[in-house]
Amino acid sequence: MSSATADVKEAATVQARERLKYFLESNTLLELPRPAAPRLSILLVLYNRAELTLACLRSLQPRLAAVGAEVVLVDNASHDETGALLDRLSGATVIRNPTNRGFPIAVNQAAEAASGEFLLLLNNDTEVLGDSLGVAVRFLGANPDVGAVGGRIILLDGTLQEAGCAFWRNGHAFQYGRGDNPAAAEYLFQRAVDYCSAAFLMTRRALFAEMGGLDTAFSPGYFEDGDYCIRLWRAGWRVVYLPQVSILHYENASTASSQDTHRLYQRNHPYFTQKHADWLAQQCPFGTPPWIMRSSHDDRFWVLYLPKQTDGPALEWRRVVHELRCRNCFVTVYPIRVGPAAVYDEGRELPADVELLPGGNLDMLFRFLAERRDYYDGVLTDDRDVLAQLEQWLQQGEQTR
Repeated sequence: MSSATADVKEAATVQARERLKYFLESNTLLELPRPAAPRLSILLVLYNRAELTLACLRSLQPRLAAVGAEVVLVDNASHDETGALLDRLSGATVIRNPTNRGFPIAVNQAAEAASGEFLLLLNNDTEVLGDSLGVAVRFLGANPDVGAVGGRIILLDGTLQEAGCAFWRNGHAFQYGRGDNPAAAEYLFQRAVDYCSAAFLMTRRALFAEMGGLDTAFSPGYFEDGDYCIRLWRAGWRVVYLPQVSILHYENASTASSQDTHRLYQRNHPYFTQKHADWLAQQCPFGTPPWIMRSSHDDRFWVLYLPKQTDGPALEWRRVVHELRCRNCFVTVYPIRVGPAAVYDEGRELPADVELLPGGNLDMLFRFLAERRDYYDGVLTDDRDVLAQLEQWLQQGEQTR
């Protein structure tokens, strides 16, 4: 962890502890709505860090009624103010374990006590942003082939933790986009992924039970979320990243030290790789470019579409994209000589699974193509000048190889 990240975390902790102190001294209740027939059950596992739990619950409180959500909390024998905080909750289901049973076991406990159609595994050191709950619930409701969804996880310093995750062939995890700008265009389109972190992972309650919940052999934690998602894939379900879903994440708040994190990772990795050896054998080898890793479940024909700048509404863009998608193509739209603002104005009505980039001039295009070498199966443009210069660039590239 960098000193800057540590400073941001320390400042957030100080502020959260002040708010917790004020709340506990106020002798008031934190009232959470509790629907008679919940659509969504939000599962929180707690081990200390009461100040972050309070921040998480307050981020949820105004969003629960709109999606018909209940909250189920399992306290794994916290020894800070968590007990006092739980005494001040109204409307939540609370389970108190006499010992720390670890994350997978506690999640399974919470799932057994839940009654919603969908379950949300949510870390207590997160804050939910915008309509993330509603977006995820509506997507699962409209897509019966999807087993789980996640979204953008943003760290306290404003950088991206991940926009979906993948596994290398060696079983190590790859967080797509870590350290980058979470608003960058390449993280703003919907796609299937190997797994989404249990910091925010929404799934179907009946399916979770059918799959046997989280594998408790990974207790107290690490690899259990990836393992669950791989089991979904193997059972014929999809796991999907939704960019409209986003949370703030403190990250590793309940872990005693980075050494403990490393120890658990090293302990669980062999079991994970043995359990899924045949599945991992089909994964990309270590070092595969990230833009290939991010789309490893997409077997469509990958097309780069290069529309030219237009002054009016980009109806032609949408027509072309529609035709390509009807022909089983994944589409990246890279507008030529268009500024970022114009691109997003024109692209608002493009389908959610289309990658819309800011684009640029031809020099920028050629740098982009060099970066994504061997990624696209085809390039489409209706501009003869662009086509001629693209052919010339490709010929020059062949001569220098």
